[in-house]
Amino acid sequence: DEKPHKEKKKLTPDDIPAVRREIEELSGYLKLAESITTNSKGASLLQALTKGFAAASEKGATGARKAVIFTESRRTQEYVRSVLEENGYKGQIVLFNGTNTDADSKATYAAWFEQFKNTDRVSGSPSADMRAALVEHFRDKATILIATEAAAEGINLQFCNLVINYDLPWNPQRIEQRI
Repeated sequence: DEKPHKEKKKLTPDDIPAVRREIEELSGYLKLAESITTNSKGASLLQALTKGFAAASEKGATGARKAVIFTESRRTQEYVRSVLEENGYKGQIVLFNGTNTDADSKATYAAWFEQFKNTDRVSGSPSADMRAALVEHFRDKATILIATEAAAEGINLQFCNLVINYDLPWNPQRIEQRI
């Protein structure tokens, strides 16, 4: 029951110039990628946070500086966290996504659960309690919540000063829901 092997196409002398052109083109893309030294989207995010917090202050916003940054994936969420942590926000960030299996989220939940285990604050639903723990931690101790669509519905984040859409969803109604 062996699978038949696909025969490899042998190059003819006429194919060689096309292959060389393709190698040149790919080498050009590699050089271009290696020449990128500035993360302009990350720099723009940092600038938006600075300007957004300053504008909120100028308009008399009371309370702590709070920003929600929406991303489309957990991978982007991790990337944004690393950019922010490298630029002065280490220890001020909460991740909020569909699973929240990262070490920080688990530690936040464990501390929250320990504090409220004998109260009616604990619902008995681990996912609902995780959401409550993360929102409370953000409200009381953190500055930035980096969220996927999981935070766009069902939680109250009205104490925030700033909403940033790092990634835009395909559906414009999702942007409205985020806001």
